[in-house]
Amino acid sequence: MHLWPALLLLLPLACRQSMVSTAVSDDEAVADWTLLYSWVVTDDGLVDYDALEADRDVLDRYVSMLADNDSWRGRATKDWHARWLNAYNALTMFQVLERGRPDSVLTPRRLLPMSGAAFFIETQFKLGPDWLSLSEIEHQRVRQKELDIRDHAALNCASMSCPPLSRALYRSGSLRAQLDNQMTRWVMDPKRGVRIEEGQAVFNPIFDWYGRDFHFWTVEMDLCAIAAQYANGKKKAALNTLSASGCPHRFFEYDWTLNDASAR
Repeated sequence: MHLWPALLLLLPLACRQSMVSTAVSDDEAVADWTLLYSWVVTDDGLVDYDALEADRDVLDRYVSMLADNDSWRGRATKDWHARWLNAYNALTMFQVLERGRPDSVLTPRRLLPMSGAAFFIETQFKLGPDWLSLSEIEHQRVRQKELDIRDHAALNCASMSCPPLSRALYRSGSLRAQLDNQMTRWVMDPKRGVRIEEGQAVFNPIFDWYGRDFHFWTVEMDLCAIAAQYANGKKKAALNTLSASGCPHRFFEYDWTLNDASAR
């Protein structure tokens, strides 16, 4: 029997660092975080970490609320999609502050031989009755349950090449429109989404890393056609033209620098 694969599976459970705020949650936690979130996220979807740190207690109360078992009870299944997206983005910001605002999410020292393991895999958070890493939230609670390519535009990994953050928290009643808008913002962003250069489409590497999501969940549409669905104007026309020609494309190099607007 080969024990190495089993050890790799057990190592994150044995060595993961736990993060949970000790602040006491209250009934105003969501309202306060909704207001602060809209303030610290910039128009271009970055984070003003100076402003966030100045009102750190608001984020701490929200994270404490997420840790409370009672906050996860009595919720309809349809409400959980938006809640997991909001939790992921808030916990990403929380971890950035807890780690002293590193230059990159790849900077923290890791145990597993994978880039970003310390930030995304080895650190866990209390969410109701569970302890989950950011990776587990993304893959187990969002991707594998929702099967929605638009979630890739909604989850933000605190890096400059991540899709731009929405300035509003996600809400179950308006989630479809919010996700459509996020996909459009992402695709239309030439630095973080998609651009056209020298007769080909240049995509964010996320379209490559999760290529099976984009192809399988859209019944084998090519990336140009997928992006064209959410683009507008000349970019939409150009992407449709490229799709008709077999979608010649490549992927740009990902920038893992912290998405800190206050450092500009």
